[in-house]
Amino acid sequence: MQAAAVMAVRRAGTLSQAELGRAIGMPPANVHGIVARLRKLQLIETSPDPVDQRQVCISLAPAGLQQAERIATSSAAAQETTLAPLAPAERATLIALLTRIARR
Repeated sequence: MQAAAVMAVRRAGTLSQAELGRAIGMPPANVHGIVARLRKLQLIETSPDPVDQRQVCISLAPAGLQQAERIATSSAAAQETTLAPLAPAERATLIALLTRIARR
């Protein structure tokens, strides 16, 4: 879940804790723990939302940006290995179908 959180923040740039929870499909009560662990690892930075001081803005720290790049590289390599037996058209079909499932 930590990798999913890092990648969600990478995609969005900045998220609130609630937005992060929705992005990774995690209950709000559990997001706080993920955020605390990622802060402790210095992968994210938090700051008060300038509009709503009750909200916390989450963004990647420099180490988080580096970690996100490693995750993306590893993910691409794993995807290539997994899809290697498929023809290009089959790959496209599988990815399209999995994307539809994931968006439900």
